[in-house]
Amino acid sequence: MPRLFIEMTMSLFANVSILGPAMSMGYSAVILPTLRSDASDIKITINQASWIAGAAAFGTPIGCILSSFLMRRGRRVSLMVTSCFSLIGWLLIYMSTNYEKLVVGRIIGGIATGLASVPASVYTAEISVPSWRGTMVTWSSIAIAIGILLVYIIGYFIQGNWQLIALICSVFPATAIILIILSVPESPLWLRDRGRMDEARAVMKKFRGIPKEQGLTSEVENELRNPRHNINIKKHSPLKYLMKRSSLMPFVIMLAYFFFQQFSGIFVIVFYAVDITSEAGIKMDAYLGAILIGLTRLIGSILVAFASKKWGRRIPSIASGAGMAFFMGILSIYVFLTNRGYTIADGGFTPAICILMYIFMSTIGFLCLPFAMVSEIYPAKVKDILTGLTVCIAYIFSFITVKMYPDMLNLMGKHGVFLFYAIISSAGTLFVIFFLPETKGKTLHDIDQLFSKKNKNIIAELQTTLEKEKMFPLKDITSGA
Repeated sequence: MPRLFIEMTMSLFANVSILGPAMSMGYSAVILPTLRSDASDIKITINQASWIAGAAAFGTPIGCILSSFLMRRGRRVSLMVTSCFSLIGWLLIYMSTNYEKLVVGRIIGGIATGLASVPASVYTAEISVPSWRGTMVTWSSIAIAIGILLVYIIGYFIQGNWQLIALICSVFPATAIILIILSVPESPLWLRDRGRMDEARAVMKKFRGIPKEQGLTSEVENELRNPRHNINIKKHSPLKYLMKRSSLMPFVIMLAYFFFQQFSGIFVIVFYAVDITSEAGIKMDAYLGAILIGLTRLIGSILVAFASKKWGRRIPSIASGAGMAFFMGILSIYVFLTNRGYTIADGGFTPAICILMYIFMSTIGFLCLPFAMVSEIYPAKVKDILTGLTVCIAYIFSFITVKMYPDMLNLMGKHGVFLFYAIISSAGTLFVIFFLPETKGKTLHDIDQLFSKKNKNIIAELQTTLEKEKMFPLKDITSGA
């Protein structure tokens, strides 16, 4: 399939822009043990260590806000600016000679992470055919997993030299810049919405494998001329569309999903992977444990693409939340018993399994799917604004959880923190069961129509979905309200 090959290649090139920002997320995990050691040139306190970890999460919401504006300038421009910020951040870290400069570099790297959170997945959603869109939009999560795993591996082999690690990481955004300049065209749907139909048709021919001398097929022409979306956005205020139910309903649902995602501890483990390996009682080299965490996340990110194509969004999300709650609950009990002096002769096997299975279960649902869904769930007229705003708020949640983790450890103890994550995961699972819509197999137009319906119609569709999944009817719950 030539057209599918072209779409996948362009999507992969776009997702290269995610690697550099993703490596920033895992960077703190491999450098904090070095910076806290006596041999470190930069001496840091516990509070400063939490700021080094949290600085990237602090900058991420800023990047998300900037992304909302940049996306309106073009998907290609957004990808380019993302890689430029990432390159600058890594070079600043490489040249840092004190704590303050290091934090500034981390913040800029975090801005790049925010900038990277939306463009690649939106670009993929807009260039791919509906039958493959659900799979291809998950590639952004795979790129994040690859970036985090790469920095864990580099940190394992270059322990003690955090500046060299930063220099190696800078190679990836530099590569992305070259690929974008040489190979990545603008999204045809973005061109269409700006009234640039001739350019949109030319690019669409490339993506659909149609020779230049031939005209578009009626199917592709209809895709470009969808009457609900074929509006020049420059001539219409987006505020009008933001207040519509088709915008507000998915916005509230996605904010809730991201809340449960972040406060279930998923990103805390990414930012503190080496430390958590030790704190959970895993008896192995902490850096090697971080690599196993990164590898598990990558495997889960790859599998979620297939799971999403077969089962959609809801079923993997429900399995994900339930699995996270189970394994984090077991880990909490294990740590509680060992702290009380009980001897468990498992050689550290139980906490290792719990952490790795928690990472795996989170990746097949709660970690990856919200980021995939924001690229498809919002109407085209407000997609640029709401995707950036949603991910911005999600990363504000992330900053709070990452920055507060050391304080939570002191206040609640290890077992208390793990129990907190288990409770949030359980609550998130219930939220998915009752409120998360299914987008599998739906076109972007169908999804827009779903949220444009009246409440009773949406409830009826959710009830039908639940019954198809052989779960209890929704009317049994709503009738008692």
